[in-house]
Amino acid sequence: MYDYSYVLGLLRASAADLQRHALSSEKTNIARMTTERTLRNRALAITQRLHAMPEPKRHQFVAKAVRRL
Repeated sequence: MYDYSYVLGLLRASAADLQRHALSSEKTNIARMTTERTLRNRALAITQRLHAMPEPKRHQFVAKAVRRL
């Protein structure tokens, strides 16, 4: 269920929401933290950790990881 493209989509949506609600002084820092390369690397790390995780914990882990963006 949680493949790379799905997790990357969640991260992109979270980054866009974070950018949209940020103060103007914070927008440059957020833009640097949420580059496409950073989001791809984070999605890859998340999906690799999911392989060793039991199914019931996956949803909670992905939700936390996306929120910690």
